[in-house]
Amino acid sequence: MFKAIEAYHPLPGAAVSVFPLLVIVHALAATVWTGGHLVLDLGVLPRALRERSATQIRAFEEVFEPLGLTALAIQVLTGLWMGWIVLPGFRGLLNPANPIGMLVGVKLLLAGTAALAVQARLRLIPNLTDDYLSGLAWHIRGITALAIAFVVVGDLIRLGGLG
Repeated sequence: MFKAIEAYHPLPGAAVSVFPLLVIVHALAATVWTGGHLVLDLGVLPRALRERSATQIRAFEEVFEPLGLTALAIQVLTGLWMGWIVLPGFRGLLNPANPIGMLVGVKLLLAGTAALAVQARLRLIPNLTDDYLSGLAWHIRGITALAIAFVVVGDLIRLGGLG
């Protein structure tokens, strides 16, 4: 993979040498973000819906939120940095002739997840009631699906695309 990056990068060397560290930090943050949402979506949420108890969601968010939002911020920063290394100046972004550029572009489009996370933090969780659990469930499922999509697209980038 790093040879492929060097082939696309006009200045191989220093910028590329930090790339493996960025990948590791990015992957660890993705593990926290995606794993936390899978636990919430598949473990906490079904029980909260069954018992009609917003308290369980609030308790999970109280523990997960600081770690999860930090992980998301790390993903955004490391993702942008890696995107800049792979596509200097983001040239070739969303270019069908450049499969890595297409995938990096898709990851940037998926970054709308950050807006959903902020909305949940500032509006949904503070106003959460037992009666609104089903509405929040769709939000949780959407963020979880986007988190999984991030992981899949990131893996495709590291694998060099679909082909």
